[in-house]
Amino acid sequence: MKKSFEANSVLFMFIALFFLSVITALFIMEFRFLKGIMTQYEDSIRQVAVNKTNLFFNDLRAATEGAARQLARQQEDRNRALGKLFAFDSRITDAYIINARGRITYGTPDPHLKAMARQVLQLTGTSILGVHNNSTGQVVVTVVTHLDGEWLALDYRINDFQQEMIQEFLGSICKVAVFDQNNFPVVWPFEPEKLDQFTGREEKFHLDMPYNVSSVQLEQPPWKLYFFQQENNFDTYRIITIMFLLFALYCCLYQLVVELWRVNSARSYFENIDFTIFNYINEGVIISNNAGRIIFANKAAHEVFSGRKTILKDMPLKELLGHIGDTCDGKNKYGTLTLKMSDRLLEAIHSPLIKKGKVLGAITVLGSGGKEEKTCRNFLSKLIESLPLGVVHVDRNHKVVQANLMARCYLGSVEQGMSIDGVDPELAGFIYRNMGSPSIKPVRLTSRNLTAEVVYVYDEDGNYDGALVIVNEPGEEGEQVNKQHAARHAGPRRDQGVQPHGIQAVQDGFTGTQLCPHGPQQNKKSRQGCLLDQPHPARGQGTGPANEHPGSQA
Repeated sequence: MKKSFEANSVLFMFIALFFLSVITALFIMEFRFLKGIMTQYEDSIRQVAVNKTNLFFNDLRAATEGAARQLARQQEDRNRALGKLFAFDSRITDAYIINARGRITYGTPDPHLKAMARQVLQLTGTSILGVHNNSTGQVVVTVVTHLDGEWLALDYRINDFQQEMIQEFLGSICKVAVFDQNNFPVVWPFEPEKLDQFTGREEKFHLDMPYNVSSVQLEQPPWKLYFFQQENNFDTYRIITIMFLLFALYCCLYQLVVELWRVNSARSYFENIDFTIFNYINEGVIISNNAGRIIFANKAAHEVFSGRKTILKDMPLKELLGHIGDTCDGKNKYGTLTLKMSDRLLEAIHSPLIKKGKVLGAITVLGSGGKEEKTCRNFLSKLIESLPLGVVHVDRNHKVVQANLMARCYLGSVEQGMSIDGVDPELAGFIYRNMGSPSIKPVRLTSRNLTAEVVYVYDEDGNYDGALVIVNEPGEEGEQVNKQHAARHAGPRRDQGVQPHGIQAVQDGFTGTQLCPHGPQQNKKSRQGCLLDQPHPARGQGTGPANEHPGSQA
């Protein structure tokens, strides 16, 4: 027999707990790895945007410084020389020269630059002032650099930079916006009307979908880059998954503790019980725990398996009984089963032991299933039917178990299950009065003109187990029996050879001695004559030619 489901569930829960712990740890490591990859990807996007912006700044500075060197080499008119700078770089839209007093001396004065001319004097080296819309509506950035004690200021178109930044991050999950130090939108990846909704302080920006907002500020110039990362709910999924795995892990751990507690409680439950009382019954009793191991086997069970094992305790029940009680799906099957031994077949009743809804183990009772008792009962029944005398078997409850043909002939209707009081009150009273007698008791049934002998039957412990009534028909032999009965009451010794007539008649019926004047061969015919031709004396019938059988004489 396999281990019970409760014992198997402990191992199953332990395995499930182990694998679930490994899976949870792997998921946590995987999530961390994926999170690291996503973080690196986002950082790489930010770095690309920062690098492109710095490259744009460096390009503007290099172009401005190159234009200043070219202008310094020319000795012609400054305004004419400034006009040639437009051919030096196609992005240049305007050129100015600012003197040491902060005034624009050459070039068309620009209101934006005019307002910032005095701030130029405080700068060192080539600097990017900011972004503004020029007189033609173009978005330009102003760059200034030293020129022989003065300052050269150039306005550059930035539409190429804007297009490059938008195209670079167009299909990405991350979009980039660039603002100058005056909070002017150099690059805006969304619709222009959405710009009014953005203040630069948001952590989340909701448009057609939610975006996580982060920013990076450059050093020189102090432009600011905003990164709009699409919300992927990765952290939410990660938390939900890990919480689900942890919950499943907790449930398995709880179930494992419960199953272990069940096994331990079952073991402690059996340890506190004394099973010695089972040694006093004839059937083999085996008690096993829910782990499938035998914790008790009585003496009868040891006798059944004496040829195989001497000590049954702590043995697996499966090793002793094979796969008895198992089904194809591995679950325990309880009920009556057949156990085939080398010399006989035994019936095994396999039943669970349940306490408060929990299976603590199983009890298996081994026995012949009553077949031997049935066989003995059948033999006894045939024996009683074949006897030439009337025999009635009365059980301990004074009910008729069996009555043969001659008994029904003498006593009338004797049915199985009838009370002996209903058969013959005089006989019943005699049985009641002499219960406990160790010897055979003769009785004269005056109401029926019959003699009988009552043999009391006791079990192994001396308890009354029933009675056997042997009925004789009175006659000459009946009178002799009566004399023998009287002599027996007078104190004859058993060793004098005096035997009751009924018992001797039973013996004679099997040895072939004469039971009636017609001889042993006529016994069957005599019984048939009693049943078919001869009226019962108790019914008031007279004697006649048909009643000449010696046993029927008065």
